Formats: sequence, C-alpha cells, structure tokens
Amino acid sequence: MRKIPALIVLLSLLAVGCDPYQCSTPFGEGGQIDLSLPEFSPLLHPGGAVTINRGHKGIFVTRVSYSDFVAFDCACPNDNEVALRPDEEWGNSVLTCPTCRSRFNALDGTPLDGSATPCMLYQYGTSFDGHFLDIYP
Repeated sequence: MRKIPALIVLLSLLAVGCDPYQCSTPFGEGGQIDLSLPEFSPLLHPGGAVTINRGHKGIFVTRVSYSDFVAFDCACPNDNEVALRPDEEWGNSVLTCPTCRSRFNALDGTPLDGSATPCMLYQYGTSFDGHFLDIYP
C-alpha cells in the first residue's frame, strides 16, 4: 500500500477549510409568545409579521396561515453581527441587510438575486396551540 505524501493531505485539508460560505449563522433562544398581547397583534391574521427581541439578532416571525408560522433569525449570514430589517416596500416579505444590501425571502429564508451570500437564514421551529406560539432552535 502506498503512502500519500503529507503535503497532499495538508493541501486537501486546507482546501476544505477555505470555503468562504460555511453558512453557519449563530442563533439564540426562542421562547413562547402570547398572541393576545398588543405587541403581537400583527400575528393575529395570515400575512402579519413582527420582529421579536430574541434569538441572536432578533427573530422575524410571519403568520403564513391560521396554524402555520415561520421564524428566522435576523442575523445576516454574511456578517452575523448585523441585524436584517424588514423591507416595508415589499410588504415585509423581504428582509434586507443595511450593510451588505443582501436581501432574503422572509417566508423561506432564501437569499434573493444580488445578495452577498448564498447562505439561507437560520430558521427556528414553531408550534401553535391557538393562543401561544412556541419558537425553538
């Protein structure tokens, strides 16, 4: 059996570690929100959205249907220390980075054309009992 030269192994390991887009966005804790509270009133109807002060840089929550919600961390995958903002021009269906100008679909977390990163947003799990929405990593 032939030995592989150490230089080839080292170069292979370096090449694997040099991917500029590793798509590992930090995330934080979710929690439970009470939809009867006034600050969450936009979530009473499908299409409503709010940003809550949880997660790494906030969590953007959208009500998709009566029982379905989506929740994404607002940390930009291109720079995890910058928070994305809902773009009112697009009816809050797009999240935009104020620094790199990347834009993301707020319903599925995918980057839109022209974004500085191919990485998706970190998505939290959700469950809804008709009154409380649980958001979890």
